[in-house]
Amino acid sequence: FSNLAVDWLEEVGVAYYKVGSGEVTNFLLLEKIAKTGKPVIISSGMSNYDELEATVKFLKKRKVDFSILQCTTSYPTEPEQYGFNVIKELKQRFDVSVGFSDHSATIAANIAAVALGAELLEFHVVFDKRMFGPDTKSSLTIDEVSKLVIDVQSIYKALQNPIDKNNNTQFSELKSIFEKSLAVNKKLLKGHVLTFDDLEAKKPANKGISAKNFKNVIGSVLNRDLQQWDFLNKEDIN
Repeated sequence: FSNLAVDWLEEVGVAYYKVGSGEVTNFLLLEKIAKTGKPVIISSGMSNYDELEATVKFLKKRKVDFSILQCTTSYPTEPEQYGFNVIKELKQRFDVSVGFSDHSATIAANIAAVALGAELLEFHVVFDKRMFGPDTKSSLTIDEVSKLVIDVQSIYKALQNPIDKNNNTQFSELKSIFEKSLAVNKKLLKGHVLTFDDLEAKKPANKGISAKNFKNVIGSVLNRDLQQWDFLNKEDIN
């Protein structure tokens, strides 16, 4: 939160600067960070769009590579405060990488944020939630972080592999097994007029008239005797 801190962090050799929302309008600090030439992650927790617009303009003028986190300054953050809608709004408004700064102490909130377009995640971590500290109730444990990483990687992989719902050729064999053909559920004699109550659907497909066409056979007359559970084919009816 100070220019001196930037000097110290430069000595340490940090690769990125994370700026809390309380510093979004602190252009003195942002000027100091901009001079390092390193990327910046801006947290938007307490900031409105007018303030963010000014900061974005400031950073772009200095050719700073930056991203923005949707954040709610509440510890812990309740579900109605997550503001997931802002992730999309930030992307559309500023056309930069957008992430989610989480204080909910849940894995679910972070996974949902990724599914909704977050490219960065920031959260608090403690060794044990029974520890003392102001942020403990808003933090994940080390074990939870491990699970979060695995789950987020799965979600990210899923997002990179969209499914074409119109292409179901890979299920052709399963469809033939699990889809249904029409059959009769009782012994019926030649000349019987078929009703809805005479019909049943049976696996597999293509053994009789498709079950989706059941309405077309109601009222038809059998031209031969059928045993219980016999498939019903076009040749069996007039």
